[in-house]
Order: sequence, then C-alpha cells, then structure tokens
Amino acid sequence: MHGYAGKMLFVDLTHGTLREKPLPEKLARLFLGGYGIGARILYDMMPPGADPLEPESVLGFVTGPCTGTKAFFGSRYTLVHKSPVTGGWNDANSGGYFGPELKKAGYDTVFVSGIAARPVYLLIQDGRAEIRDASHLWGKDTKETWRLLKEELKQPRLRVVAIGPAGEKMSLLSCLINDGHRAPGRGGGAVMGAKKLKAVAVYGTGEITVADPQKVTEINKKIAANLKKNPGAQAFGQMGTGGRTGASALAAIRR
Repeated sequence: MHGYAGKMLFVDLTHGTLREKPLPEKLARLFLGGYGIGARILYDMMPPGADPLEPESVLGFVTGPCTGTKAFFGSRYTLVHKSPVTGGWNDANSGGYFGPELKKAGYDTVFVSGIAARPVYLLIQDGRAEIRDASHLWGKDTKETWRLLKEELKQPRLRVVAIGPAGEKMSLLSCLINDGHRAPGRGGGAVMGAKKLKAVAVYGTGEITVADPQKVTEINKKIAANLKKNPGAQAFGQMGTGGRTGASALAAIRR
C-alpha cells in the first residue's frame, strides 16, 4: 500500500517475544492514521478493566499514511495507551525524526505488552527487531540515553524515544522524549517505565511511496502559501505553543 511500510510489530516483554503481522488494508482504510489504528488495536488487545501499569496494558507507537513521505506535517507519530491518571483512553503525538525513521525501518506500528524482568530497550533496524539489555542505561536522562545508544550501536543517525528517571519511577506526569527535546506531551512515561522499557531505537533505509508525488507537491505549495498569510501560523512560528496561552486563558474565563 502507498503510504505504509506494510508491517506491524507486537512485542511481549514478559516472554521476550516479537511477532510481525502484515498491516491489513481494511484496517488502514477504516481506521485512518496513528490515532485510528492505535484505538482499534488497543481495543482488541486489552481486556476490560486492564490496569495501565500491569502486564496486560499495551503501549503503542503508531504512524499514519503521511509519516515518512514528503507531505507537510507528516513526520509525526502517535503514542497510545490506557491512562494511569484517568483510567481511560490516552493519546499524544510528537514530531521530529522518530516516526519517519520507524517507517523507513519497516514498521508502521509497534505495540508493547507485558513487563520485562529487567530494564530493556527495543532495537529496530531495517525490518529486524530485537530486545536488548538496558541496565546500563537505567537512571540516565533521555539525551544521555540517546548519545550512549548511538555510540554503542555505532550509528550516528539512530533515532531514539526514551524515558528518563521520572518515567522509570512511574511518575504519572512523565513523558517520553524523542530527538532529545521533542515529546508526545500527554503522559506515557509511567506506562513505559512500568514495563521497564527504557527506549525504542530505530534506524532504517527504506522508502515510503505515494501514489501521486506531484499531487503531494501541489498540496504542499498550497499549504505553504496559506501559512505565509495566516496570523495564527505566524504567531506559532514566533512563540510556539505558548502563543495560545492567552487565548486558552480567555476561553476558560468565558466558560
């Protein structure tokens, strides 16, 4: 399928097993993007009443059809899991290089269940995946973890999403960090820490195709033209997410 690597990876940390499945076209069409596929798979895999910090909990790293292509704003991946704060659905997304690299490494999704006996990290390289010991990384912050893994694997282009000490200690506010400073910013660190999963490291050389590259270019040009004259986009470029703080506060007061 255009826009997809075509494979899903399922990791059981309790038993130390990895299982690949083809991404069904029906699933990709009915549940669009990382959010949609993530919701469907978690619904199927997790029993009712599952504890977010116990082995039956599933943590998903899920990409969409634009991830890894030249489509503007298509570099994101979505983190999905059951929230240890609310007991309900939780999703967050992050930009940067991790999502596209996961696709280039051969997988559209990674779903992790179980709890490892000791700290581990997941290594994915060009269609191959393995679980490795991460005892030497436990206690390190996310930037140090990324640096050490690049040195250990002798791969300067390695992309890593990791937790720091807060996630290891299962702080409910903790987040994952990829590319050293980007975060799917609505939790997840506690779930990853409960699984003793320190990091997911990916490297790939594959290519994600699109059906009509020229059409993608045309759409990108229209988006760029709109962004140049959009006040909201200009404010975001100058101040980032903080540019919305005033509007959010005003909306809260009005409510």
